[in-house]
Amino acid sequence: MSRTRFHQTFYLLGTLTVAAAIPLSHFLMGLAPFLLLLNWLAEWNWKEKRIRLRKNQQGLWFSAFYLVYAIGLIHATDWGAAGNEMLSKLPFLLSPIVVITSKPFDNKELRWIFGTFVLATLFGCCWNFGYAQTHTLSNFREMSRFIDHIRFSLCVTLSIIFCVHCLTSSQEKSPTIQIICLIISLLLLFYLLYSQTLSGIVILMVVALCYIIHLIVNQKDNKKKRVLGGTLTLLLTAIIAYTAYITFDYFHVKDPAPDRTALTASGNPYTFEKDPMVENGHYIGNYVCKKELQTAWAMRSDSVYDGLTSATLVRYLNSLGLRKDSAAVMSLSDEDIRNIENHNANVYYTRKASLRRALYETYFGFTLYGKYGFICESSLLERVELWRASWQVIREHWLFGIGIGNQRTALDQQLEAQHSPIAGKRPGRGSHNQFLTYWLAAGIIPVLYLWFLLVYPFAAMKKRITFVYFAFITMMFLSMLVENTLDVQTGLTLWATFVPILLFRKENP
Repeated sequence: MSRTRFHQTFYLLGTLTVAAAIPLSHFLMGLAPFLLLLNWLAEWNWKEKRIRLRKNQQGLWFSAFYLVYAIGLIHATDWGAAGNEMLSKLPFLLSPIVVITSKPFDNKELRWIFGTFVLATLFGCCWNFGYAQTHTLSNFREMSRFIDHIRFSLCVTLSIIFCVHCLTSSQEKSPTIQIICLIISLLLLFYLLYSQTLSGIVILMVVALCYIIHLIVNQKDNKKKRVLGGTLTLLLTAIIAYTAYITFDYFHVKDPAPDRTALTASGNPYTFEKDPMVENGHYIGNYVCKKELQTAWAMRSDSVYDGLTSATLVRYLNSLGLRKDSAAVMSLSDEDIRNIENHNANVYYTRKASLRRALYETYFGFTLYGKYGFICESSLLERVELWRASWQVIREHWLFGIGIGNQRTALDQQLEAQHSPIAGKRPGRGSHNQFLTYWLAAGIIPVLYLWFLLVYPFAAMKKRITFVYFAFITMMFLSMLVENTLDVQTGLTLWATFVPILLFRKENP
């Protein structure tokens, strides 16, 4: 094997390793890019690299983001944290340069890269699903065993995008490959729904909507265009109608006016809240006999009857439309008792792959916030609180930020200063919005530059844009609205790997 061939093979194998590592291994995500850089340096074909660089100078715009973000070092005071952050973001600088100065992958190699990523993600889904079946999970986040559940949902979404592209690509003529892609995409979709990662589900729905619109716009046959348009309309109508039905079923009160003189079957009085919350169409605080609940629970379960169990039991009985007394507890099945012991406060929280479950958790968080001002039961409301606190800091440091490495501490201090309900809980988690995070750390210039990178290829590199790239950027953008996507290794590696490969490929993937 020639020296040139060896380095090109190593480059392909290294990229395949990165693709497999993204959904499965933080260690390999760090090691493989480092080995790719060493291979790039060892090639020592600088003349060829300069020629390729001149042909793909747009790639330098992406590398330059690292230098623009370094503006945030102006106000840095915690140089240890700042140094670690700049070191972790080196893929921003190096990955585009390595890709645009290396021999571009051909179609076959690109399919190997995408296929490796999809199979690695599928393996992660199977492993996580098996773990969930054999272990008791207090939270579905525990289901993701390799990387955090939010970023893993991005891997699942991107894998579905690759599979659908394979199904619809005119270059893929093998029926066997298409059938395999169809089966894999359905399995991945099932996992995404089962894992109840609402952000991933929403992102996939938006990408699917964009894809259908893409098909309609590019369809030349007017009859087919009308069929696709009608299908899209029906699909959107069905989604809206089903969501409206779920919402109505949750908030619409099914109970008649309470009889405050009613007694339990054992002759004990009920208690009634003055202004009870509604969940599953029933008032949580009505028809409660705490004395009977504790006695009956001791007969049905060996677990401790503490405040959490009491609240969970009341809500669970309410979700079934039952009164909260001993008769109701005794009527529960053994599975219901296990659900309550596992702190599932609503019967719908136990339903797998259910949109109703995801929405009910969100609605309960909203209701709890509206009545008591609590926001710890809703990740969305927690994000809103973090965004508000971030904006307060940004208003005073809008030009150059608070300094790289200082942003998380400054946000925690702001939460304390405004007496936020989430102050002191999970400190150092950041803004949960990539644009606010960069603005907080380094000022407005890196934020504007990031927006430039999102838009620039569509304006200046139209011939390089495929729907796969559009779907990928849409996915990353939506994720950045609610997460610090590029501040974690998985999100950064996704961006640094697939943006340059998709834009500076040899042929359309």
